[in-house]
Amino acid sequence: MLLDGRDTFVTQETAEALLGHWDVLGLRMVPAALANADDDTGDHLDAAILNVCRQSEKDEERLAALCSALTSDADGDVSGEARRILRPLR
Repeated sequence: MLLDGRDTFVTQETAEALLGHWDVLGLRMVPAALANADDDTGDHLDAAILNVCRQSEKDEERLAALCSALTSDADGDVSGEARRILRPLR
């Protein structure tokens, strides 16, 4: 559902639901999808991050903590995307 390039509404809504749990497992799925997404789908995944995790300074601090945990993920795609998400938060 996170990589459904034909229905980006479903992609964004699914990502927002996962991110709304504010846990590493939910967040991990979004960078994993971002690493394999086409440009349009990636834009919707990034929008989900903005909509859920970047609404306040406290949200950004929480997102930074979760992304920091994922920067050492064994999956290079996940760790790379976590670092990309983390960059503007520092």
